[in-house]
Amino acid sequence: MADRLVELIINVALWTVQGICIVYEAKERSKSRHESSSHDLSRRSLSELSPISPYPRAVLIASSSIRFGNDCERLVNIAFQTSQTFPTMMSTCADVNEYLCRELTKQYPDECFHIIIGENHQFGFSVDDGQYFAEIEQDRYRVLIFATKQHSHTKSNTHDANSQMILKWN
Repeated sequence: MADRLVELIINVALWTVQGICIVYEAKERSKSRHESSSHDLSRRSLSELSPISPYPRAVLIASSSIRFGNDCERLVNIAFQTSQTFPTMMSTCADVNEYLCRELTKQYPDECFHIIIGENHQFGFSVDDGQYFAEIEQDRYRVLIFATKQHSHTKSNTHDANSQMILKWN
């Protein structure tokens, strides 16, 4: 019961942060349009318009399906934005991994998700075979998410090699 309450509070906080970011971004866009009518805003990227996030949003590179890829992209962006805004709440790869697994398991309960997070341009990987996989790239980090079937008699070891790696945004 207490775990569900804590999870609910964290989800509400994350949704609130996301909502505030959207409202703030909309206000900034409106203000920018009024201040400089000579600039062509259609050519400016989201990261240039949003003063909230100093780093570009993570984008989907490849996925097994559009729906799964979009779900993963949205969750990774929420996790990275939370990590930047509230570093004490979500500062390590283990924190992001836990959040992503928890949220994906809600939507895909019969799958066991594996998540690899690493600094971008430090390594490469590819998964092109499987029902659920997504590769998401951000300016600093790359995330690979893939699933294996979860059987009640199978136990998996997560091998948290980089789980304590702190996400650096500055």
